[in-house]
Amino acid sequence: MRLILILTVFSLSYSPASQALTLNGFTSFASVVKLNARVSGIVQTITVKSGQRVKKGDVLLQLDVIPFQAHLDKALALEKSLLPVVQTAQLELERAEELYDRDSLSQVALKTAENVLTEADGAYQVAIADKVLAEYQLKNAAITSPFNGQVLQVHTNAAQYVNPEVSLDPLITLATSGQMKAIALINSEQWNSLLMGKTATVELGEKKFSGIVNYLGYKRVKPTDRLPAYEIHISFEVDQFIPAEMPVTIVIKE
Repeated sequence: MRLILILTVFSLSYSPASQALTLNGFTSFASVVKLNARVSGIVQTITVKSGQRVKKGDVLLQLDVIPFQAHLDKALALEKSLLPVVQTAQLELERAEELYDRDSLSQVALKTAENVLTEADGAYQVAIADKVLAEYQLKNAAITSPFNGQVLQVHTNAAQYVNPEVSLDPLITLATSGQMKAIALINSEQWNSLLMGKTATVELGEKKFSGIVNYLGYKRVKPTDRLPAYEIHISFEVDQFIPAEMPVTIVIKE
């Protein structure tokens, strides 16, 4: 699972002899998304639980599809019934234009044929738009995982009614897997633009992970009881789940 190591600096040290910057901090998730429904409906099934690993495209939650399917069936039927009306109106207009060119039809009659086609085509286009909406609603009745990750928390229950237009509360919180990031604090004397791209080692107990500095803050932050400092991020890959808030030691090679 993709996680982030957020390192709140407990201690900072720099050893000229070893040319390394050592930081202490904590782990956190690399990327966390809070998924909500895109359409309103009743939660029918929840297919995952907290702590479960998922793959991109896996169904996490399913809303009751009966109303969405009924809407789509109705839209398809209406579209099918209106198509012949448009085709007939088109033929009638073509016939009217021929008669008008031969001075066998009045301009009023021609305009009437044009209006009939316009009205029929308008109703047909509305039916098509309604079909597209129905297809969208049916497709989004299922919440799927946007990436390989791990479920952090499920915030809903089966049979609950959800409406994203009323509430933006998430239904499922998901974190990416495979990659982590370390965020540490350095002081103004340690800040150096050349730190970007430097290799680093993240130590968690007896485990060590190789990483790289991929972010260097330009805005000072002020932790509690500490002098203003700057954030520095170290990203690295993992092949196992590591919880958030785990203490780690980071060594950035100068």
